[in-house]
Amino acid sequence: MPVASTTTLAPRMQSRTQHTTLLCAAVALLILALPAAATAEPAATGQALPGPDVAFRGGPVAEHSSRAISRGKLKRKLNQLARRAPGSSGFYVTRIGGKAGGPVFDRNAGHTRKLASNEKLFTTITALHRLGPKGRIETRVKIRGRVAAKGKLKGDIYLIGGGDPSFGGGGVADLAEQVRKAGIRRVSGRVIGDDSVFDRRRGVPDSNWGPSPYIAPLSGLVYNGSTYDGDPAKEAARAFRSGLRDAGVRVGGKVKVDRIPAKLRKADAIAEYESPKLATLVRATNKDSINFYAEMLLKRLWATPGRKGTTNGGVKAVERFARSAGSKVKARDGSGLTSGNKASPRNVVRLLVAAQRDDELAKPLFKSLSIAGKDGTLANRMEGSPAAGRCRGKTGTLTGVSNLSGYCRTKDGLVAFSLLMNGVPSTSAAHDVQDAMVAQIARLR
Repeated sequence: MPVASTTTLAPRMQSRTQHTTLLCAAVALLILALPAAATAEPAATGQALPGPDVAFRGGPVAEHSSRAISRGKLKRKLNQLARRAPGSSGFYVTRIGGKAGGPVFDRNAGHTRKLASNEKLFTTITALHRLGPKGRIETRVKIRGRVAAKGKLKGDIYLIGGGDPSFGGGGVADLAEQVRKAGIRRVSGRVIGDDSVFDRRRGVPDSNWGPSPYIAPLSGLVYNGSTYDGDPAKEAARAFRSGLRDAGVRVGGKVKVDRIPAKLRKADAIAEYESPKLATLVRATNKDSINFYAEMLLKRLWATPGRKGTTNGGVKAVERFARSAGSKVKARDGSGLTSGNKASPRNVVRLLVAAQRDDELAKPLFKSLSIAGKDGTLANRMEGSPAAGRCRGKTGTLTGVSNLSGYCRTKDGLVAFSLLMNGVPSTSAAHDVQDAMVAQIARLR
């Protein structure tokens, strides 16, 4: 089984305390409290890359040279570095604007490679396009029955998920307080969690659709990143019942997971909670490479009032959008966990270029990427090099795969790049090659 892509691995059974620790880093970046989710760490064999790569020891990154170089010189340096990468690698670099836009470097750029977490670029750009950077995902509360004297609800109360991957304690407390303000002081019936906005497949193809050690269980209704081994919707409903009691609303019935009756689907909600803006969710997804968020957003792409959100449906949406943007991808999931996610370096760059030419997508996507030497999955890479603070990227790691795609701000304008390295026996050596290449790209004049 492949090892999941970049950032720290947290198995499904990991304690909520550990997940809360992971969340703190995201909060510092997002200025919003988002629940943590299971992610994964790349495998590293400790071996050096074969052939010429054995002699590679960091190259230009160690020089810390920031002198600008011409397009011709950059091409020569990138070609030298590319020869040190495994044969199953491809590279593409192009200027988006500046004095003369167009390709700067092309080596095996048309051959498809395994994407690993670079798949998140396709997922999140599609989500920004379809749902909008300012879009939010709602979790709602509805009731069945009548409210009698003294605020007693003679019936059930429903917590209806909308597929918000960030729903947690803050959302529960907010909804519970709204229920109390609506005049309800007691619920005689049950608290029912409705997760029917999505199908009930908990995993992705990599785990044969079942639970996976590399991602928390997927559901249309989750709580605190779904960091537990059980039914996500039931866990959310339990948390909501506790939240109601904390807000002063007594609950007599038990917790259950079920779909809201058809006659209530168009009824008004008595409480609603909105997720952070989609741009914020995308930022968390890409900077910290959160697999759970990516898979939830993928399902949300396919969800409509009359259609369940599914991984396969989301994949269709992603592939269609890529084609409309002049790119192409073979998608299997939203996070890159499944090894069947593939695209060529040229098509990754085409997607990045198309996003930068769309005023709605350009800024939120750019801000979502890790900054070299500063934050996210690139916090400890390219420090002190010309790329630090000037280049942003999305990492991607599976067993035998190490990728890096993104942008550099150069003296000649914005440059997009995709470095897809397959057949990699050593992640650290692959990072050395990639970091050296990006440091050189940052010097372009």
